Amino acid sequence: MIPRLWDFLILLLTTSLATCLLHVQKNEIRTFDSLDGLWTFVREPHNGGDIGIGNQWNTLDLDKFSNATVMPVPSAYNDIGTGSELRDHIGWVWYEKKEFVPLRDRNMRHVLRFASVNYFAVVYVNSEKVTSHTGGHLPFEVDVSSQIKFGAENKFTVAVNNTLSWSTIPQGDFNYQKLAQRNISGRILSRLPDGAVKNVGNFDFFNYAGILRTVQLVKIPSTHIQNINIVADHTGSFFFETAANNLDGIQVEVKMFDGDSNQVYTTNQTKGEGKLENAKLWWPRGMGDPNLYTLEVSLISDGELIDIYRETFGFRTVTWSDSQIFINSKPFYCLGFGMHEDFELIGRGFNQAVMTKDLNLLEWMGGNCYRTTHYPYSEERMFENDRRGIAVIVETPAVGLKGFSKANNNLHIKMLTDMIDRDKNHPSVFAWSLANEPQTAKKESRAYFKTLVDTAHGIDRTRPVTTVYGPTNFDNDETADLMDFICVNRYYGWYIDMGYIPWINQSVYWDISLWRETFHKPIIVTEYGADSIPGLNQEPSVDFSEQYQNEVIQETHHAFDALHKDHTITGEMIWNFADFMTGMTTTRAVGNHKGVFTRSRQAKIAAYTLRNRYLKRFDQTQLEIWD
Repeated sequence: MIPRLWDFLILLLTTSLATCLLHVQKNEIRTFDSLDGLWTFVREPHNGGDIGIGNQWNTLDLDKFSNATVMPVPSAYNDIGTGSELRDHIGWVWYEKKEFVPLRDRNMRHVLRFASVNYFAVVYVNSEKVTSHTGGHLPFEVDVSSQIKFGAENKFTVAVNNTLSWSTIPQGDFNYQKLAQRNISGRILSRLPDGAVKNVGNFDFFNYAGILRTVQLVKIPSTHIQNINIVADHTGSFFFETAANNLDGIQVEVKMFDGDSNQVYTTNQTKGEGKLENAKLWWPRGMGDPNLYTLEVSLISDGELIDIYRETFGFRTVTWSDSQIFINSKPFYCLGFGMHEDFELIGRGFNQAVMTKDLNLLEWMGGNCYRTTHYPYSEERMFENDRRGIAVIVETPAVGLKGFSKANNNLHIKMLTDMIDRDKNHPSVFAWSLANEPQTAKKESRAYFKTLVDTAHGIDRTRPVTTVYGPTNFDNDETADLMDFICVNRYYGWYIDMGYIPWINQSVYWDISLWRETFHKPIIVTEYGADSIPGLNQEPSVDFSEQYQNEVIQETHHAFDALHKDHTITGEMIWNFADFMTGMTTTRAVGNHKGVFTRSRQAKIAAYTLRNRYLKRFDQTQLEIWD
């Protein structure tokens, strides 16, 4: 399927441009105060209900509580303490930060912005509730201009619950289970208090929680730019539309600049289209340079600049056939990784050093893409992907989905919409993933996923939509035919036929070929691999040894080469880039060890195997001569 630029323009021209959360920037007019740092922190009792909200803790000074301590923001709170009580906490925790807001800023609109809070947040300013938000990994903001005391100290309070809302826990949908343990015959083995919830979801990563990304008090003018939407394809054709909250008597000035700051286009309209001759295209690594352009939007009143915003973008087109994905009309083959935002001490908290190290290692490996498993990653990473030429599949935080209720569907649609709205202008994003390993053999899943596909296509017709299939097989899925391309997770030699390494080649080839023959869609294998405990060496290899992991990967690659030669797959992603923490289970020894790097980012044997493979195939223009 080849999405046309003009299809997307018709959609934009017949619908209103929704307000979105523009990435925070400091420029001639806009500024912000960072609220990152040490916040006062109070933990409610484990599985304790709504004690703090019921007793209006928002009206109190949390630093006066006997159990008050401090918590760094951004970071997950789980690994900061010294005991299991905080690590395994279920329920509410409270954050408080006091910040002086100067009088000079009283004429600016003040917006309190959270880049990510997991999973349910209630926000107060000077004891007054200003907003709540369900679902982590995506930003939310609220205008607090009327709550701010200028020229005085202000109190910012956030109550966070790691099971969404205590009163609205989606029993079954996200697999948070009441603690009545039963054996196979149904006899109750143990019971904890009513309403108690396990800190184990239907996902294989640790349930890190808290204020995970930056917090900012953003200061913008009363009349301001709200949204910028840019579509620019590989022919040089472009369309843009911008929205502001009030344009009465306001002059709009739009300029476009190339990577050398040369102006290449200008207009005084809020929307425009044109064609840039000899546009320098954005390419993934190995296919060309990741050229970026800047659209500068200014609002002017009586000759005075009142707001300005600069959005980077790239000229590039994503298309697809029944067997391949193309970028700028050239075949794209993904050499990539499943990853996690996970690191020691900070958990899923954003850290610039960790992000930079991970992307440097991805380049060292010869990789050109990754999937944001299993949730949208930080905004800072998205801009770095653009700059470095790393292609990305961005995924909603829907992992192991097994409940397909209307309420769950509505929440899923909201997260998908917010995710696309946040990342729509990033040329590095080449696809949207709706979920990871949902239980789509259920008939009710079809209608559920059709609404998601329609939502994604309705917002953005320039990118394909996919879902990552795991336990589901090609012959019992209800949704794969709805997707533009298909992602498949398979673990032959690990979860399937452990120890039978000679069987891997044939099994992988047969399995993936049947997906292709059944649905006639492009396929990316998004997960494969095996656990290895760092430093565990066994010859001959055994499970959990570095040698065994390496042999599983090597044998799987033989199948990939044959599948690629037959035009059956259009990409491969190892699981995982680096070891990461999980909840406690009998199959996990201090986390998941499928990484080719350790959790501290040291290479295992398999990293060198993967690096040799990726570097040999890095030149995407030579894919047709693969052995």
